Amino acid sequence: MGILRGPTTSYPAESSLPELFARQVQARPEAIAVVDGEHSVTYAELDARSNRLAQSLRGRGVDAEARVGVLLDRGHELITAVLGVLKAGGAYVPVSPGYPRERQRDMLADAEASVVVTRDDVRAAAVPDALAVAEPVAVDARALAYVLFTSGSTGRPKGVMVEHRSVVRLVCDTDYVEFGPDERVAQVADPSFDAFTFEVWGALLHGGTVCVIPTEAVLSPGGLGRALASHRVTTMFLTSALFSEVMADRPDTFAGLRNLLVGGDVVSVSWARELAAREPSSRPVRFLNGYGPTEATTFAVCGVIESVPEGARSVPIGRPIANTSCYVLDAELTPVPAGTAGELYIGGPGVARGYAGEPGQTKERFLADPFATEADARMYRTGDVVRCRAEDGVLEFLGRVDDQVKIRGYRVEPGEVEAALGLHPDIRQLTVVADVTADGPRLVAHVVPAVPGERPVGMREFLAATLPEWMIPSAFVTSAGLPLTAGGKVDRSALPPVPDDALDTGAVAPRTDLERQLVAITADMLGLTTVGVTDDFFALGGHSLLAMRLVSRINDTLSADVSLSDFLYDPTIARLATEASRDR
Repeated sequence: MGILRGPTTSYPAESSLPELFARQVQARPEAIAVVDGEHSVTYAELDARSNRLAQSLRGRGVDAEARVGVLLDRGHELITAVLGVLKAGGAYVPVSPGYPRERQRDMLADAEASVVVTRDDVRAAAVPDALAVAEPVAVDARALAYVLFTSGSTGRPKGVMVEHRSVVRLVCDTDYVEFGPDERVAQVADPSFDAFTFEVWGALLHGGTVCVIPTEAVLSPGGLGRALASHRVTTMFLTSALFSEVMADRPDTFAGLRNLLVGGDVVSVSWARELAAREPSSRPVRFLNGYGPTEATTFAVCGVIESVPEGARSVPIGRPIANTSCYVLDAELTPVPAGTAGELYIGGPGVARGYAGEPGQTKERFLADPFATEADARMYRTGDVVRCRAEDGVLEFLGRVDDQVKIRGYRVEPGEVEAALGLHPDIRQLTVVADVTADGPRLVAHVVPAVPGERPVGMREFLAATLPEWMIPSAFVTSAGLPLTAGGKVDRSALPPVPDDALDTGAVAPRTDLERQLVAITADMLGLTTVGVTDDFFALGGHSLLAMRLVSRINDTLSADVSLSDFLYDPTIARLATEASRDR
């Protein structure tokens, strides 16, 4: 039972993404390919715009396997850009415009991207007759499609190189979701998160519609449900963290969906049980737990969640999807018996090519597959510990073999955060660990100042210059020294607890009854004894999902109508009080 294989299907393994997209353009040119706010783009329009962009990129030297940075926010222009890059023969490298400039530069440099596509490039290509469009470039199925970055233990993000055939295997002739021209797939994932691959290509390679859901709608109380209904969405993926937030706020949000996939981290047992137990009219038709690292192209294992028994400690991750193999192995790479814990390895055409510019790490994580019949087959070592149930062959996730942690669906190597914070001039020694709270894991930095007794200043701001928001620790604990094991390593089990002042910025006391009520709600949510009315919510360890929950609770408690966008613009209790007092 240590070897599990998904069904083998006749998916178009020799076809590229542009080739399969072209078939849909020919079959249904006037069908809507992308809906983005006021923009509705047909397949013919998306084809023409991406063709013009591809021609422009070829003129800039983009050819087979060239890596092209795509510096765009979510929307129809981003989808035009990635399609144009592929049609030029290149591979897209999505880089969020919201990332710090230094991180953007590092990602583009590590991917060896010599060309970057911006909004101006896409808008120029949207003008008819702006360029004479040449014949499309033939793209091989084994060509590179994209490079996607994940956190790296060496202190720099790792660029995962994914080929066209891996994406085709994910969404074509598969068994976990039935794609088709009537599917309307929600696009909510950041392009640097591999769920974007599922959302975009699952729709566009089958004549369906990509429905771009604005971030404000995703995070606003009740906003996601309204957006899904307005766009008549049939299929969507949500990270486990966001799923929990939505269920806590509006559990009827997913009514009417055909497929709801949840993953990116361990799925909440209680919220999964609640959704599965709801009446059919107020839940999705199919509710799935989707598991898979970026290195295995989004999903490798899926399981339908029909019920969650009382007393269950976890939600099983399921079985391998079509054209995917899973191996539960011991330290000698020998399959373990059913019911025995082992490390999960993934095989099949979904396995990525490796890490960009990292041959050593590629060799360590991507191994020859001894259980496959193909001569060049490889398997990916996930670092996840699983167990295969003897009674039904379903995989259960048990934990990690290393320090990697998921923060709101994003993979974070604490070593990368340590490397960045270690450059702070006022820090002599540090370690970054994951601290499990009721709201999920958070990062905590334990630091030893260079000058004893003096707390290093501006640690959060220092990291914000190089790391995205979800990689910045929620708390910074200052100590005279770090506990060590007999072997001289940091003894993480002996680290001190996180005190309130690790998150405090010097509280300004509330001045009115309303502010005192808001302080109590906010402090309870952040796990603090008090919060100042001028304190920055995010500097206290908050994040976008907690902000959504906070605004929802305040509106429900006070019968107010506070806008999430207003709070995000000025994330203080003073602003909450101003907004909550309107019309009172």
